[in-house]
Amino acid sequence: MNISLNPSITLRQVLHFVVAAETGTMSEAARRLHMAPSAISMSIAELERIVGAQLCIKRKSKGLTLTSTGIVVFRQARQLLDLADEIASLSKRDRTEIRGPLTVGCFMPLGPTIIPPMLADFADQCPHVEVDFIEGYHEDLQDRLLNGSIDAAFVYDMDISPALKTAPLLSVEPYILLPGDHPLREAEVVSLKDVASSPLIFFDAPPISTRILDMYRDAGLTPDIRHRSRSYATVRSLVASGRGVAVLFQQPMLDAPYGELKVVLKPVAQPRVHTRAPATVSLAWTRSMRLNARAQAWVDVAVERFGPAGSYTGPLG
Repeated sequence: MNISLNPSITLRQVLHFVVAAETGTMSEAARRLHMAPSAISMSIAELERIVGAQLCIKRKSKGLTLTSTGIVVFRQARQLLDLADEIASLSKRDRTEIRGPLTVGCFMPLGPTIIPPMLADFADQCPHVEVDFIEGYHEDLQDRLLNGSIDAAFVYDMDISPALKTAPLLSVEPYILLPGDHPLREAEVVSLKDVASSPLIFFDAPPISTRILDMYRDAGLTPDIRHRSRSYATVRSLVASGRGVAVLFQQPMLDAPYGELKVVLKPVAQPRVHTRAPATVSLAWTRSMRLNARAQAWVDVAVERFGPAGSYTGPLG
């Protein structure tokens, strides 16, 4: 379905519809736009009248659901807003002049270490952009990027859809998490063979879980998986209680020193022949849609903050 630009359609109506669709409720859209919910509802109703079709269904318990026509209109409406934003930003080189909402995503385990510094840096440079973030896992974030509900997302650059484009930010190396009383607690590095007899507390979230299994396979080992979890906190607690060891790809920010948490984190000793590229944290967005000024600024600030892949020396590496 192609929608021609009707002179009676205003950018304000389009903006109200897009924000309501992205937030899922009229009340949240009204909060973000600093308007009354009734005004948002009337604006969308007028847009529906012009289009000649119902764009969304409002249910008290489930919020706002787009109709099939609404989904098509939403995608084209976002493109229209992005184009308008692009035109308005042609003469604005100062990021402090960029305005409007931005919704970004982040792979769940990366959130504590990436989102806080990014929000702080971005707020300093783009104070008029209202950023909302969504934490999720690999497939969910890619789906959200492709359906247009988020503008960009921090992900591991593995098993990425060809429909997405990525900007590599930093490389991360694997670590082995040991119980605090483990015999190897004083070792500088630990190999997978060193802990091959220990049960594995498996961080079960692709694509990192796939990389962990590949590491065992490359070492000629089969992991003895005792427990699986998608929570770093749960994995850490199970290791601390002596249930096994874990392989992680980052040093998660903790609410207490490792010693107090009764765990020890050790770099993985790499084999002499190491052919696999390091895991890379990247920022991803939809290849088919040009980044609007807000999303482009988010990408630029991320690259400035973390640097090209391999150059960052912060808590993830």
